[in-house]
This record gives sequence, C-alpha cells and structure tokens, in this order.
Amino acid sequence: MREGVQAAGLSLFPKDRPSDALTVINSPEGIDGQAVYKNLRVQYGVTAAGGQDHLKGKIFRLAHMGYMDTFDVITGLAAVEIVLKGLGHSIQLGSGVGKAQELLIVSHGE
Repeated sequence: MREGVQAAGLSLFPKDRPSDALTVINSPEGIDGQAVYKNLRVQYGVTAAGGQDHLKGKIFRLAHMGYMDTFDVITGLAAVEIVLKGLGHSIQLGSGVGKAQELLIVSHGE
C-alpha cells in the first residue's frame, strides 16, 4: 500500500517508522483530507478515516487490520486515485495501482 501511495506521487505521514496497521497519507495541497475519506466511503464503499485534532483535513488513513488481500490493496489505491482526481488533484490514474500490482504479483510468485 505504501509503495503504491508513493508511486502515485503522494506522501506518507509520518515520514519515519509508519505503522503496519494502517497507511496514513498527507492530503495533497488544496485537497481536504476529510473530503477524501468521505468520498471514498460514499462513492466507492472504501472505509477510511480522516485526521483528528490538528491533523483534521490534512491527512486521511487506510487501515490494514484484519484480512486483507491483493485486491483490497489494489481497490483501495484505485479508489484513492479516482477520488483525488475527482477533487481536482492532478494525479496519473493507475500509477499507484500499477506499482502495487508489480509488487504483489512478484510477492505471490506469479
């Protein structure tokens, strides 16, 4: 997930030692992180969360808790790319998804 996020040109929060339980993404300049996670849920059924306290509107979070497979990662990344594009962010659709596919296919030995 993190490699796909970065391949899409997005940055992770925090920069050092991210949690393995979730991926926290800095919302791109001019994009409300609250709008990102709400659109993920409403438009695509992808559960995410926004930032809290001083990070509200600045980040959004994708959890990795429980069962998660290849297509959960790909679906989550695709939804993030589509939502950000819809909110006006200049993002190359498929950039993060493609990176995740490369890594996940190799890791499964296909």
